[in-house]
Amino acid sequence: EPQEMIEKYSADALRFWAAGSKLGDDLPFQEKDLVTGQKFTTKIWNASKFAFMNLNDYDGRKIKNLELMDAWILSKLSRIIKSSTEWFEKYEYVRTKTDVENFFWHTFADNYLEIIKDRIYNEEKRGKEPRKSAQYTLYTTLLSIIKMMAPIMPHVTEELYQLYFKKFEKDKSVHISEWPVISMTDEKAEKVGDFFIFILQDVRKAKSEKSLSMKKPVKKIIAKGKITKDEFEQIKNDLVAVTNAEEVVFERLKPDSNVDYETVIEI
Repeated sequence: EPQEMIEKYSADALRFWAAGSKLGDDLPFQEKDLVTGQKFTTKIWNASKFAFMNLNDYDGRKIKNLELMDAWILSKLSRIIKSSTEWFEKYEYVRTKTDVENFFWHTFADNYLEIIKDRIYNEEKRGKEPRKSAQYTLYTTLLSIIKMMAPIMPHVTEELYQLYFKKFEKDKSVHISEWPVISMTDEKAEKVGDFFIFILQDVRKAKSEKSLSMKKPVKKIIAKGKITKDEFEQIKNDLVAVTNAEEVVFERLKPDSNVDYETVIEI
């Protein structure tokens, strides 16, 4: 019974499941799909609570000099907003839901939130501007995710908007707010940031293969890639922090190398 399922999982979870089917297609009902919607609700709630705690002194101002990993996610976000807008205009809401869901879980929650923790927590070590850059990017990215998911999950998105964003934004409700418009594509930042993510994934894999905690320090990372030394310097502090590495060494691969990146990890 739909009412039973709503009471058990929430109306948002039911809508999340329903948005997984194209117009006119049959959609077999499986309760596990509601569990997925419920997990998304819980995760966006927890990620938002983390954000709000660390944005309590945020003044709403745009930052001119963004840290590279902030430019990386804002560039990815710009692409997601553009494609999601196009999908919605064609009534292909399934694509919007899938793309935003993947962006939220993987790019934002699994990677970006972990990368910025050191900058947000340790202002005295990392500096005021790097922290403000993280705050601006965190605010902008989370609000955009909430707006893009609002037509699909109206209740949790409205609750989060009222809890924090309303005091900065002029609209009374997320549902009458403007659709996000962000055009900050930066191919260089994406290339360098993607290299960062490759290294981070390799470090996580190396730790999990040895059943070690992700917080366990790493003795040394040799990161080989097709970016420049200067570009690597712009991500080095974030990389050292998120991997908990004692030493990080960069080696440039030749442009004609048959691999884009390589890592050597000593734990």
